[in-house]
Amino acid sequence: MKKQILSIFIITLLLTIGFAVAEKQPAIPTVPLSTNETTLQIEIMNRDFDISYHLFQMFGVHAVLHNRGLINATAVHWSINLKGGLTLLGKKASGQIPIMFPDQSIIVSIPFIIGFGKTTITVTANASNANTTSTIKQGKMKGFTVLILPGSENAMTVHLEQIAPTSKFKSPVLLTNAGDGSNRLFAVEKTGQINIIKNGALLNTPFLDIATKLVKLIPFYDERGLLGLAFHPNYTTNGRFFVYYAAPTTTQGYDHQNVIAEYTVSTQNPDVADPASEKIIMSIDAPEFNHDGGQLAFGPDGMLYIGVGDGGGEGDQHGTIGNGQNINTSLGKILRIDVDHGTPYAIPSDNPFVGVNGLDEIYAYGFRNPYRFSFDMTTQQLFAADVGQDKWEEIDLVENGHNYGWRIMEGNHLYDPALAENLHMNLSTLTPPIYDYSHYVGHAIIGGYVYRGTLSPGLEGKYIFADWSDTYFQPRGKLFYLEENNPGSWQPMEFKLQNDKPLNLYISAIGQDESGELYLIAEKLPGSVLGTGSIWHIVED
Repeated sequence: MKKQILSIFIITLLLTIGFAVAEKQPAIPTVPLSTNETTLQIEIMNRDFDISYHLFQMFGVHAVLHNRGLINATAVHWSINLKGGLTLLGKKASGQIPIMFPDQSIIVSIPFIIGFGKTTITVTANASNANTTSTIKQGKMKGFTVLILPGSENAMTVHLEQIAPTSKFKSPVLLTNAGDGSNRLFAVEKTGQINIIKNGALLNTPFLDIATKLVKLIPFYDERGLLGLAFHPNYTTNGRFFVYYAAPTTTQGYDHQNVIAEYTVSTQNPDVADPASEKIIMSIDAPEFNHDGGQLAFGPDGMLYIGVGDGGGEGDQHGTIGNGQNINTSLGKILRIDVDHGTPYAIPSDNPFVGVNGLDEIYAYGFRNPYRFSFDMTTQQLFAADVGQDKWEEIDLVENGHNYGWRIMEGNHLYDPALAENLHMNLSTLTPPIYDYSHYVGHAIIGGYVYRGTLSPGLEGKYIFADWSDTYFQPRGKLFYLEENNPGSWQPMEFKLQNDKPLNLYISAIGQDESGELYLIAEKLPGSVLGTGSIWHIVED
């Protein structure tokens, strides 16, 4: 047995040659340096075998240190310690990094362990010009690997209660309500169906099916399809609702068109819409199949807000300056229109580009893919989650006329500073996110809602959001909350889950009912081939 363990150790050690205990990412100082104090941030990574990172990060324990300050961090001391369980090898490691440039990230590791059972992982870092910071996570050792368990230290615990448990959804992307006092839930499937969950059961007949209007979807993964649904604030009297979907286009050089259309409910049956009532409100040509946005929401002002992605591809490269910073295109924007006046709509007079250069429909700009946003039922603040490019995911508080930075910035980090120079734009004019996290934590942010329900009072006032998965090759979604402890200071936490069990699901959306209760929409496999989607009520323990 000892010889076998030794052989395994030697083989693994040979395989991991070249994987430094502190794996440095290239970084170039982009700001003047000084001797002032900087800020270090620690994120403990889950085991991963995504080729975008490193194959052998599926072994051992790894954390990433970020220099979040504007100056160099010098003499950075770090340590990783495991406590609990049976650890035969790899209980701790430490080291020193001579210098970390501003905005640099460095992976530190215990590259090889042998252990079993639940363990507490503590990662600590400090520098000559930075205070000590530490992060603690729970992990489960499984031989040579450690699975990081859900939850931040001192975080709240929730459990999930499945609704309509016998139903299987295909590519569910949205769950909302009509605000009509019926307590029905409307589940949107990317494949073109809007289904009703009534009294806990899925109705046999869809509320609306527009599958024939959609562009042909790629079966195993596609960001197009039926993406958005919003009911008019006066739905109980006018029966109007709006959808956002990807349809074929005849425009040369474009992949599809994003259509915003109005429908009305049947006068005979409140559980069925009138499929012949469609009225096209807006069509936006999109050059590629991804970054479609898709969110529709009525604001407290009665206006319809529309989230549109930057047109797809990598790095917002369409056009001379991309689309996010181009104020003459709808792409990469949150739009605001008045669907109660005009033909087919009117422009709110206080939209920022009314009467000046720029598209009148724009409300805010500089987005990559504002896939999901929502209004706080109490404060009326607009929270938008913008899906990132290669490194960072972000949450923005969106205000009229503000520029949220893409592609100059990705989150709080420079992505293409040369574009700012070309546009003669001062970086201080860009509105930073209230929170961002790296792709070592998750790969695609899923925007949610501020909880205003009554069944989980501990969640009151917290912004609940998620990440699709922290790895592409396994369903490993994460559920988070953001809390404003002081004005402008937001504290992020990952929820602990009942029995410390990972979700083992890809999370596609957070939903909300009429009472402000929140729901998790997820699937075991992405794509529209199999119906593996499910819906779960989020409940405080």
